[in-house]
Amino acid sequence: MRLYTKIVLIVGLSFSLSNMAKAQFDFDSFLEAGLADANKLLQSYLEPAFQGIGYGINSGWYNTARPHQTLGFDLNVSVSAAIVPTGGEFFTFNNSEYSNVRLSNGTSAQLPTLFGPNLGADDLPELTFFDNNGDQTIRISAPTGLGIEEEFPTNAVPTPMIQLGIGLVKGTDLKIRYVPNISIGDDDESEIKLFGIGLMHDIKQHLPVVKALPFDLSVFVGYTNLKTTLAVDADLNQFAEFETTGTIVQALISKKLAFITAYGGLGYAKSKTTFGLLGQYSTETTTFTDPINLAYDNGGVRANVGLRIRLLFLNIFGEYAFQEYNTATVGIGFSFREGKSSTNVPIVPGI
Repeated sequence: MRLYTKIVLIVGLSFSLSNMAKAQFDFDSFLEAGLADANKLLQSYLEPAFQGIGYGINSGWYNTARPHQTLGFDLNVSVSAAIVPTGGEFFTFNNSEYSNVRLSNGTSAQLPTLFGPNLGADDLPELTFFDNNGDQTIRISAPTGLGIEEEFPTNAVPTPMIQLGIGLVKGTDLKIRYVPNISIGDDDESEIKLFGIGLMHDIKQHLPVVKALPFDLSVFVGYTNLKTTLAVDADLNQFAEFETTGTIVQALISKKLAFITAYGGLGYAKSKTTFGLLGQYSTETTTFTDPINLAYDNGGVRANVGLRIRLLFLNIFGEYAFQEYNTATVGIGFSFREGKSSTNVPIVPGI
């Protein structure tokens, strides 16, 4: 479960109060300025992380359009990386959209998101905070990003996945993603669980003309739910919770040449993520209960292309999906009793 722990550390623990401090995020000051302002700023600041995992969770479902024979099966482990677009590295802060927070100079500025560059205080706009009486309380630099591109090849949100596929009847595969409620990290208070289910069905067999052609054609629908609870301070009953659901519907096509299979898909994918900071959090003047509640949605056309190399029972595959957060996926797995092609037409080079 080390891969799951890594993703939680990036998109979970990074949002705890201690890691916000590392990103120069004065959480207490924003709470003092009011929950509406705190939630609005965090909504924009954390958006690429949660949107990224939403796009990533819909990846890695398949590496061929050919279902298994009855009771054939495969077991795959993959990692998807949802690439944060350049526009996701910054967000626009407008004074007019906040009640008790203002830019010290100007009325609008571009601020880094969590997945933005790690800027020094001298390169960041300064924010002035006011209390509910309109009195100035503090002036600090705007929060900076983590500067992930400084340490990794690309600015991306990783999503690991483990999945079992089972051949049913009449050219249908059942795909299952499952991780029971398990503890992560050094404490027993942080937990993660995952469930996903998908169906792939060979539609070529139902098309009189198409079924004679030398390729495989299927439809696929899948659903994934990921729930994570992170202990901010278990002794104080402070927790962070986030939940992501993803749904995907695609038409799939693949072509096998010897031990190489090229595949692709076209359809629609959507996801929703909620994040909440639960418990009581005290500043110098006020105690807040369950102060942060955020929600993110995305959806749109998804197209992907991929390549699988099969060595006996071993599959090595990789794909690239085109969507708002383009997503690269690599994986490895084992497959047994994969279905035979629905046609005996000889493979014609170039088709």
